[in-house]
Amino acid sequence: MTDFKIQFVARTDSTNTQLLQRAGRRSVHRQVLVADVQTAGRGQRGRQWQANAGDAVLMSVAWEFERSQRLDGLSLAVGVAVRRGLAAHLGGRAKLKWPNDVLIDESHKLAGILIETVLGPFSTRTAVIGVGLNLRTPQLTPTTGALQPIGLDQVAGVRHSRDDVVTLLLTALDDAMMQFAKSGFAAFRDEWRMSHAYADKMIVARLPDGEQISGRIVDVTGQGALVIESEAGLHTFVSGEVTLRALGS
Repeated sequence: MTDFKIQFVARTDSTNTQLLQRAGRRSVHRQVLVADVQTAGRGQRGRQWQANAGDAVLMSVAWEFERSQRLDGLSLAVGVAVRRGLAAHLGGRAKLKWPNDVLIDESHKLAGILIETVLGPFSTRTAVIGVGLNLRTPQLTPTTGALQPIGLDQVAGVRHSRDDVVTLLLTALDDAMMQFAKSGFAAFRDEWRMSHAYADKMIVARLPDGEQISGRIVDVTGQGALVIESEAGLHTFVSGEVTLRALGS
């Protein structure tokens, strides 16, 4: 891990929101904000990320790219980086659910990724990479249709220090973001294919308008789009608004 400027705070509304606001005013390349508690932490589709103090990594990382660079597939590349960083603790149990979740055994959610971008200074675009990762398994009321959460400690069988896990993640992200800046998602495509969730299983994709498509995941493109084969043929999805579930779950 090199050249990150890390700020730890006890409480904030959202680490992503705070870094986005800073990025709109000045260069924040490699700035990291880590919070004990978020009062308005966000996940995909506006969902709230809930965690008690000390029970999760709540972190956002700012990374500046050239404004001309395509950022397609960035959330998938970050998922690969998170999996790399925790490989020694999770082995092959960690799977990547398109486009932004890290699962354990395809049935429980360990981490989520939320990426937001803003135009930065000097012809750059800043990606604010939010990572929420459960250290301890949260005790939450089950939500219908949602994956149940699980903590890193429960999976690995040992208790982890939040700051140690932050170091592991930042080390992996440092390497991955430099790789992405050079080669885009294409550099991560094969690794994502080998570690994605629901391989060879029937899944259901729910679209924003409520339409559902049942089929199998057959590929991810070099731009990070998901390809599903159903009885009607091939379907390509580029929007994170599509929700995936294993059939019958």
